[in-house]
Amino acid sequence: MQNSCAGLYVHAPFCVSKCSYCAFNSVVKPADTSGMCSALSSELYRRTNNNHLEFQTFYAGGGTPTLLPPEFWAGLVNMAGSESLKEVTIETNPASADAVDYHALLLAGFNRISVGVQSFNNKYLQLLGRRHSADEAKGSLKLISESGFRNISIDLMYGLPGQTPEDHRTDVEETLRFAPQHISAYDLTLEPGTPMGDRGEKASENFCTDMYHQTDEFLTANGYIHYEVSSYALEEKYRSVHNSSYWNRIPYIGIGPSAHSFTGTARSWNVNSISQYESALLQGELPVESSEELTDENAAHEILALGFRNTNGVDLDELAEFGFRLDPNELLQTGLISRTDNLLVPDAEGMLFADFLALKASELLAGSHRV
Repeated sequence: MQNSCAGLYVHAPFCVSKCSYCAFNSVVKPADTSGMCSALSSELYRRTNNNHLEFQTFYAGGGTPTLLPPEFWAGLVNMAGSESLKEVTIETNPASADAVDYHALLLAGFNRISVGVQSFNNKYLQLLGRRHSADEAKGSLKLISESGFRNISIDLMYGLPGQTPEDHRTDVEETLRFAPQHISAYDLTLEPGTPMGDRGEKASENFCTDMYHQTDEFLTANGYIHYEVSSYALEEKYRSVHNSSYWNRIPYIGIGPSAHSFTGTARSWNVNSISQYESALLQGELPVESSEELTDENAAHEILALGFRNTNGVDLDELAEFGFRLDPNELLQTGLISRTDNLLVPDAEGMLFADFLALKASELLAGSHRV
């Protein structure tokens, strides 16, 4: 990735409490976070020193990264900064709103913020194990807007047990009252080892499908661009550049416990353990747990799996670069995609069936001739 434009992801693993559905690498915030702040700064320095990386995006996720002080983030953004750095995002949760100085985050260099609202219905917030109420979510969004942020993303979740399409529509309507520049609407994923996953709590598949279509129809009717299965932007300029880099296989570096990195030809990932992560950096070592080199076949399957999730689609020329041809006629017959030149682009229904399309394309790819 030397001299290339790349994304930077920083994983801050601390939360106020653990939510019932969450399988991310996060723990309750300790009283002293200085060790983690030092370790994250050290890892970024070690990965970038003398590498001349020019980051296009900086994304602070977690966990709840706003639990770490703004002055720490200012130092990290400054360390990563260059003329190419355009989008600088931080995630936050309404439960921590009173303790967050949003204006200080703007001064630290963040120009985009993603707010984990999930629902404006207190019943579903309690079910998810969220610490905030609907009123606190509204208050947090008001504070963020008043602080000066002009690129705000709101996260919603649907498919919750007992949730009806009408309930979710109310959440979407409430979200539009704040006119965010970006909305992410996720179908609940039941993760093994989480309370909700172990109980198998979820709305019916038919309800989930109805909620997906309802979200697509309502938000697009209100001027939003549905550019990825779960992502909506008010204008083209508000698409998430950082997340798009994942879907388009653009190289990125991940720092923090369990963070992943991608060079374009290989992937690596850090240790999960927070203590092992901090210890490795104290000893002057990178906290990498393992890595893998991607074969041409791996790359081709990734192009399919990621490409059908978003409206950038699958580029047949890119597949050819890895030695594969794909005859798209059978895929086009599904009615889920269209072809523009050498791009296969899914519509809203196609993005919903991205896994099916990727599997079908993989079968066709496996029987194709090498270029």
